[in-house]
Order: sequence, then structure tokens, then C-alpha cells
Amino acid sequence: MSKIGWFHQMLILAASALYLSNTILSSSPNWRVYALRDEKDLRGYYWYDKTLPLNVYEEVIDEGSNYKLMKVYFDSVNGERVPGLLLLPKVEGKVPCIVFLHGYGGSKDDIREAAKLVAREGYALIAIDAEYHGERRESGKELYSPNISDSVRGIIQTVIDLRRAIDYLETRAEIDIERIGYVGGSMGGIIGAIFIGVEPRIKAAALIVAGGNMSLMIKESQHYTMPAIREHLQKESISYEELQKMLDPIDPINFIGYFSPRPVVFHLGKFDRVVPSEAGRQLYEAAGEPKQVYWYDAGHDVPLDLVLARILDFMDKNLLGKTFTYHEILYWINRYGPLIGIFVGIIVVAVYAFRKMLKTLIRKPVQGKVKNASLKITADSSI
Repeated sequence: MSKIGWFHQMLILAASALYLSNTILSSSPNWRVYALRDEKDLRGYYWYDKTLPLNVYEEVIDEGSNYKLMKVYFDSVNGERVPGLLLLPKVEGKVPCIVFLHGYGGSKDDIREAAKLVAREGYALIAIDAEYHGERRESGKELYSPNISDSVRGIIQTVIDLRRAIDYLETRAEIDIERIGYVGGSMGGIIGAIFIGVEPRIKAAALIVAGGNMSLMIKESQHYTMPAIREHLQKESISYEELQKMLDPIDPINFIGYFSPRPVVFHLGKFDRVVPSEAGRQLYEAAGEPKQVYWYDAGHDVPLDLVLARILDFMDKNLLGKTFTYHEILYWINRYGPLIGIFVGIIVVAVYAFRKMLKTLIRKPVQGKVKNASLKITADSSI
């Protein structure tokens, strides 16, 4: 090998190392030791320096009878400033907290509609904006993009941002850090499956219409961002096998198994074509025990009222230690209560009518016997 060729290769290696350390990996020496120990364990991509100051800003932006909603900002890796919302119930003592990540195109503000309900149940709730979402939106930028390296970087960044959100929760006296759960839907479920695999402080997780096998999802998904990615792959002659290797560091299938033995529940649509149902099945199969799955006769839009009821029951059992839960029972009562009432009413009327008819049938023979007896007594008297 010529000196020029050797020098060129060294420059490429140095540039690659610098890129990883500055944009994908933490500069923590812990990561370098970890990578040397096990090259197949991709969790090292999500290691970071926990001593990095948070530099928190907090502001109360809404308050109700049973909750307080705060806007928060904190520092993450790579110079990122992460915006979030923290919902606190007005109760005594420490409370469990749910970490939430929105779907594609959503934002942290998606939690606001559920604020009163979640607070009434006694949970705190924290949500952040993913990279290129909400307050972090950038014109012309998409997290699902033909720029594969930027998509990988953005997803890794978002996972570390979620971990920083838990660092922030540890500074709040109201939060019971031993009872932290996770809920994410669609993109929030996909990224969340990575997050819970690398974050030991999550104790229970619910993943809604999530999936694994990134190359499969890109190949088959009907999400509006996918055609541009597929066109780029074809133009650059990148096979799906090559794509999968590029996406291994952000494929949930490579991380979900690390969440075991903590409990996880999946809510999946049988006919989902945005996150293909096969991708959901593969992610569920890759998860360790204990795990549970609900399959809905739906596409990507699963019945959220029923999903929420089941998630609340799941969190009550696994974060609060309750043996009896009632949210799903209430859901079915509220949904079919009027029909049940009509059915019960029909039964009551039918029973009443039957009893009345039975009394009438019994009364007639008795009246006949009394009448015959009266006639006999009258005849005897005349003799």
C-alpha cells in the first residue's frame, strides 16, 4: 500500500470517528470502553454523559382544579435544547410519572387533551418534542428522510433526549423515580421501543401501533415520507439488505429484548399499512417476557378510548401494584350501557308479563272450584 493510500484511509477513519463522537455518540469514555467490550451490542450508540448540566427553565402555563401544566426546557447532547411539557397532579406525596412521545408530525402538546384525565388518575406526565417536531421543526427537514445518516442521527438524538427527560424528572421532588412508565404511539412507539431498551429507569411500557425491521417498514409502509426514500434507494442502487445494515443502530428489533423482564404491552392494528402489521408482529416476537399484545380490527387508527383504558389498567397494575383495575370495565359499560339497559328492561317487562299471565292461569281454576262449591252448598240447603 502506498503512503498516500494509507494516509487517505487514516483521514477517512479519523473523520468517521469525529463524526460519530460529535453527532451520534456521546463523548463519554464509558462508550468507548463499552464498544470495545461488545461490538454487537448497539446500546452504546445511546450512552451519554449524565453529568452534563440540564440548565432547566420552567414556567407554569396552565392550571386546573386537579393539575398544573408546566413548559420546560433542558439541555441535551450535541448542544440541543429540548422543549417539553410536564403535567403534575395536585395530590400529596410523590407520584408515578409517564414519559410520552408523540407520533410523526405531532408534538408534546398532544398530551394537553388528556391532562385532566391523567391528573385525576394520580399520574404525572412528561412529553418532549422529537427532533424536527414541534418547537424543533426546521423548514425542509424530515425525520424520515432520504438523508439516511441524518435520520439515524435524529432518532439517536431523540432517544437520548428522552433519557435526559428522566434526568430532569430526578430533580423534581414530586416524582417517584422508581415508578416511571412509558407510552408512545406510531413513531413514538418505534422510537420508544429503542428508548425502553436502553433506559433502565423505565419500569413498564405501552407501545401503540409500533413496529420493527426498519427496512421492511420503509419497503412496505404507506406513510407519506416513504416514496421519496424508496426513490432515493433506487437512484443510488442501495439494496434493502444494505439499508438494513445502515439502520441497525435505530432498529427497535435490536433493542426491545433488553427491556425484559420489565412488562410491556403492544396495541396493534391487524390491517395497519402505515406501520405494517407484520412489522408490529416482528417487534412483539422480539420482545422478552412478560409481554402482552392486543390486536384490533383496525388499520393504523386503533380505537384510542379503549387503548387508553387498557393502558391505564396496565400502568395501575405495574406501577401502582393494584390487583383490581376497572378502566376497561367502565369503557364497556359506557359504550354498551344504553343497550344493556334496554336489554335488561325487556327482560324485566317479559318476566312481569309472564308472572301476571301465570297468576291469571292459576286464578281461573281456583275461581271455578269456588263457584262449583257454592252451587253445591246452595243445592244442599234447598233440600
